[in-house]
Amino acid sequence: MSGPLLLEARDLAVHYRSPGLLRPGPPQAALQGVSLQLDRGEALAVVGESGSGKSTLARALLRLESISAGQVLLRGEDLAILSNEELRAKRRDLQMIFQDPLASLDPRMRIEQILSQPLRVFEPQLTAAARNARALQALQQVGLDASALQRWPHQFSGGQAQRIGIARALLAQPALLVCDEPVSALDLPIRLQVLQLLAQQREQAGVALLFIAHDLAAVRFLCERTLVLYRGQVMEQGPTAALFKAPLHPYTQTLLAASLPADPRAAAASRARRRQLAVAAPVSLPSEGGCVFAARCAFVQPQCAQTPLLRQVGEVQVACHRAGEPALQLRGSDISS
Repeated sequence: MSGPLLLEARDLAVHYRSPGLLRPGPPQAALQGVSLQLDRGEALAVVGESGSGKSTLARALLRLESISAGQVLLRGEDLAILSNEELRAKRRDLQMIFQDPLASLDPRMRIEQILSQPLRVFEPQLTAAARNARALQALQQVGLDASALQRWPHQFSGGQAQRIGIARALLAQPALLVCDEPVSALDLPIRLQVLQLLAQQREQAGVALLFIAHDLAAVRFLCERTLVLYRGQVMEQGPTAALFKAPLHPYTQTLLAASLPADPRAAAASRARRRQLAVAAPVSLPSEGGCVFAARCAFVQPQCAQTPLLRQVGEVQVACHRAGEPALQLRGSDISS
């Protein structure tokens, strides 16, 4: 279920200055030139290894992180130019589910108080009885009962605490849920239940999801589009099915290979096949500029000294000079066998 354009990022950049003894070091790019679009009711996955900029992107989109360049548009309105008061009014549409469910719940508050907070902020006209009724309804939506209202966060398992976090986010009736590794700390059965709950909210309420994950199986289950980040830049993006079936960027191929079940014989065969396809001669590249993945890429060539731009190749967009060449056209079965 998808609808009109909800959220758009244009050439988003976030730079940090590293600390120094006498003066700050040069700015370091945590994000550089990231653009994306998310429609109402759509689920977009953001994947990449640790340090690739996924959480920075999530925080920048919610304006929890200062952006160095670019725009973030919610229904066409630039969030960066809003005052604090105007932005506070937009918070109802932009809610977040955190990676650590217990750390995201105030241990000094009962669940009833935690769930009442968004209602106090966004619907101050509600009576205490009405807030309690809405809180109970939200708990029932996520599979918990009224007994949870008077309990403390530490009395719940990780899966139950994550359900409470989802209930709190849904009480605001958001247009977008940013999910930062929401199932990584959960056991497999609970993980599936939470994913099914998120899928249900998409279907029933038209909530859009920005789903940050390492778990590519969860991405395949929940998201119709995927964006691949490496060192703060988009390497590949497109329909999840197409990207998983025939990844074009060498980094995407590396991610998929790492996520497949461990089989020493299959892994050895995959490495041998990739070595046969890769160039054998070493290539000297400049220390700055060019493709950010070049130092790790088995297919590097002199042209990689020039920064590749995202371009359309088939169903996906890919930032690789060689994308589409026969040597790089590996299918999912080629990676796993």
